[in-house]
Amino acid sequence: MEDAPEQRRTLTVLLLAQILSGAGLAAGITVGALLAEQMLGSSRLSGLPTVFFTIGSAAAAVGLGRVSQRFGRRAGLSIGYLTGAVGSIGVVLAASIGNIVLLFASLLVYGAGAATNLQARYAGADLAAPSRRGRCGGGPA
Repeated sequence: MEDAPEQRRTLTVLLLAQILSGAGLAAGITVGALLAEQMLGSSRLSGLPTVFFTIGSAAAAVGLGRVSQRFGRRAGLSIGYLTGAVGSIGVVLAASIGNIVLLFASLLVYGAGAATNLQARYAGADLAAPSRRGRCGGGPA
């Protein structure tokens, strides 16, 4: 059974978003730890960026879920990716001016990108044709 053109296009967009945001988020959190170490002059607290990122991601997941439920998944994903992008701009600004408070605050916002990236996986799974969905045990569903 052939997928509808809009379904293929949507799945392609979701796939590209997964690849790009996944790579960007992984790089961003690594750079956040290095920035914190450099700004603080010690590696003792270099794990704090991950803490702020994770808290931001958890908080955003709840908010994005509510937006998606009320206005649709496209709105939720769009807002989430936009929020994550705003957070990444804040991280760059914090790095350029050497402001650790702005770095931590921006990483909270940046965490929305991670929540969005994870929620986009569900959108892709829901769009897959039943014959192409993953199954447990490898046998017919």
